[in-house]
Amino acid sequence: MTDVVEALALRARKILQVQKEAGEAIDRDAIARLVELDAQTFSLMTRQAVSPEQKEAAARLLWTVFVTEQGPALTLQDKERPAPWYHGDRRQPGSFMQRYLYKLEEDGWPDDSVRELKDSTARILEIMDDPQRPGNWDWRGLVVGDVQSGKTASYAGVVNRAADAGYRIIIVLAGMHKILRLQTQKRFDKDFLGYDTNPKTRRPNQPMRIIGVGNFNAQLIVDSLTMADPNGDFNQRIADQFNFSPVSQPCVFVVKKNAKVLENLNNWIARLPAPAKAAPVLVIDDEADQASVDTGDQPFLEDGTFEQDYDPKRVNGEIRRLLMSFERRVYVGYTATPFANILIHDERSARDYGPDLFPSTFIVSLTPPDDYFGPAAVFGTNDDADNPGLPLVRAFDQTREGWILEKHDKSLKPRFNGQDAIPPSLEDAIDAFLLTCAARAARGRGREHNSMLVHVSRFVDVHEEVHRQVEKYLRETRAMISNGDRETLQRLKALWEADYIPTTDAVRTTLYGRNMVPVTWDQVASMIAESSDKIQVITANGKTKADIDYDAYKDTGYSVIAVGGDKLSRGLTLEGLSVSYFLRVSQQYDSLLQMGRWFGYRRGFADLCRLFTTPDMEDWFRYVATAQKELRAQFFEMTQMSATPKDFGLKIAVHDILQVTAKNKQRHAELRQSSYAGEGKVQTVMFRDRQTVDRNAAITDDFLSSLGGGTDNPRRPGPGDRKADGTLWTGVAGREVAEYLKNLTFPPESLQVDGKKLSTFINSQLAMQPAELTDWTVFLATGREKEVDLAGRRRRCILRNPRKPRDGQQAPDDRFIIGTTLSPLDQAIDLTDAEFDAALIRTNRERRSRTKQDTDVPSGEFIRKVRGGRPQNGLLIIYPIDPDQAAVEPTDRPVISVVVSFPDSDAADKRVYLVNSVQQREES
Repeated sequence: MTDVVEALALRARKILQVQKEAGEAIDRDAIARLVELDAQTFSLMTRQAVSPEQKEAAARLLWTVFVTEQGPALTLQDKERPAPWYHGDRRQPGSFMQRYLYKLEEDGWPDDSVRELKDSTARILEIMDDPQRPGNWDWRGLVVGDVQSGKTASYAGVVNRAADAGYRIIIVLAGMHKILRLQTQKRFDKDFLGYDTNPKTRRPNQPMRIIGVGNFNAQLIVDSLTMADPNGDFNQRIADQFNFSPVSQPCVFVVKKNAKVLENLNNWIARLPAPAKAAPVLVIDDEADQASVDTGDQPFLEDGTFEQDYDPKRVNGEIRRLLMSFERRVYVGYTATPFANILIHDERSARDYGPDLFPSTFIVSLTPPDDYFGPAAVFGTNDDADNPGLPLVRAFDQTREGWILEKHDKSLKPRFNGQDAIPPSLEDAIDAFLLTCAARAARGRGREHNSMLVHVSRFVDVHEEVHRQVEKYLRETRAMISNGDRETLQRLKALWEADYIPTTDAVRTTLYGRNMVPVTWDQVASMIAESSDKIQVITANGKTKADIDYDAYKDTGYSVIAVGGDKLSRGLTLEGLSVSYFLRVSQQYDSLLQMGRWFGYRRGFADLCRLFTTPDMEDWFRYVATAQKELRAQFFEMTQMSATPKDFGLKIAVHDILQVTAKNKQRHAELRQSSYAGEGKVQTVMFRDRQTVDRNAAITDDFLSSLGGGTDNPRRPGPGDRKADGTLWTGVAGREVAEYLKNLTFPPESLQVDGKKLSTFINSQLAMQPAELTDWTVFLATGREKEVDLAGRRRRCILRNPRKPRDGQQAPDDRFIIGTTLSPLDQAIDLTDAEFDAALIRTNRERRSRTKQDTDVPSGEFIRKVRGGRPQNGLLIIYPIDPDQAAVEPTDRPVISVVVSFPDSDAADKRVYLVNSVQQREES
């Protein structure tokens, strides 16, 4: 099936490309019509019938290429920056860049993504310096992408453009492990060098094998002083034998970010002749927040400057020595987690090392395609009620299972119920991986790679134990499948029907379902024996000498369950990663995001992906996704204001439990209080025991009864004459709202919606001069569910289903947990028509900046910004939820959930943020 689908898609793509260049609109209907016509021609030419499933698969493949959208990168530049130089003919892709673009197109990149990479790499080059300009220059920048979103593709593009422009020495600081450096070297062999540098694949007296971009133009010469071999890192002895002359052609080094390796490189560079040191150098620092940031405590002098006689930590020091070795240099850090980088003090320097690595010249924020499978897609965000995340997380109770406890050492022998076996949650995860591999094969992707990640400990010895247990379960299950064991196949079928079918139905309606091909259980069952036999269990940790060799299986596909720790946490790409099993191993924003190897692109199989983790990890990831989104919003604001990294301070929201980054990476950051102003606090966790439910309902009775009659079914603002189901009160005193929230009982894990904290904030605003939050609108939303007693009347509850059990287990008995309680339009209930229109205009303006379609519902963020014109007015929404859905003991009292929407306010009291040195100066 795969060959026919790809042949159809390739033929149709060429025609669609011509149509698009001619300005014709390319949509799903146009693609479907073309595939239908092309299928007829294909059948006549090949005498092969084309099935409806093959036509649909080809159309979905083309949707990814032509319907995927991607917004432009955001660029922030310092006032002191290179003079304009990258324009006209020089800006057009040269020989290196053109062959790279050809390769991306052949690799099936979406059309918009190729165009955006072409543009964003040009914008990065233009804020570097002209390599032909003589003299001394030194520029420092940062490019922020998303985890597994294509950062390597971006900096490979920058390197190709730099080679065309005249940069001659290109140094890539790869990961901290051999396996990560090797992975990057292999990528550069394909994306820049055009030949295989692995000495083991080279035949005696034969030229190196042409690969990647070399297939489009093998005449371009690039030297490499490093190789695609586990021991192919920079070596002084080999380098001394090399005729290094960076004048006529570029030379690349892909080196491990290791102090000794960098010291050897620096010592070798120190002996180079002057012309070599005058060559323009580009240093790309991959994962620039790891190891590169100086964690030492550089003293301040009395005048507020830094002590210059200071030696930074070794890796940071060697990177700075490397830069200072050349007359003309550009440093570009790449990371998905820039927290540590923006917290570097922007004025820090040392005599023998030059300035620190603060991105003073530029910050570029890359925008991924709209189907990027990232933190916000998987987990949703706390500030967007319309985005609860995809239904792919399967939570389990790590403590109850007791297999691997959070705190352990290398001597741990994992045991479940005293047995040398994996727990039910990991059995479920492996079963899910078996189904996913089979389903992908049934969809015609049997030659694609499949990976499962098992990240449960940082200790190598524990990995060996887990590897053995996982392999035992897989071996036994595989044997049962091969022997047609009825019980095993029935178990897998039950999982398919209870989990996979509804999940696929839910994902199909999202943009992640663009090229999904539905399959039946019979199709999956017919593939499961063969696909399961291909699965291997490996470890990927500090003892692993080689990388995961997907290339060796390019014709058949490689299916692997990778057990590991640090090497799985950052940089390592697991091809076709679909199932992840993840325990608590970090409480830092950057580490959590980087450990999310499941982020990236899952085109054609997003619905088959599963993440098995703990409920608190799910909540933490959602919070960090929100903090990351907020930081990106600050980048957007900076570009709107034409601000620079040196005059626009950045802040990061602080969590009650999590750390933003390691403490020694944030020593120059300071905590500042920020406000609830402009925020919408949505309660999603409620007690479900009858006593607490009745108590909160009684408190709500008293509060609402004190407000009087109210207005039933009020008109909603905006176009038309839409009515809202419920009762509305206006002019409610702020102190009454504060008292009501204070009296309610909230679960302790409801950290963001805490009645006492909200009450304290409201009272602090009431005490201001002039006072804010004095007059509130209160809206009691009602629905069509169970009729209950509330505030002296019979009212119908709203329906809010509990968050589905993520692993077949039930949520904690005393908690009712939902995705969100807020109905988006309810937050606009107190706006005037003019305010509604203003909020909607601002919402759509921001959506267009991300190439999103216009909406007719203003976002909560801009509703609250518009309401900021009258900061005395807050909004409280009370949702009475059907107690039967919450599985409360029989009662006619509702489960109360609240939403508090605060107007924007410049004068509001503060809540906690971590701010960088630039922001500290702004506030001083």
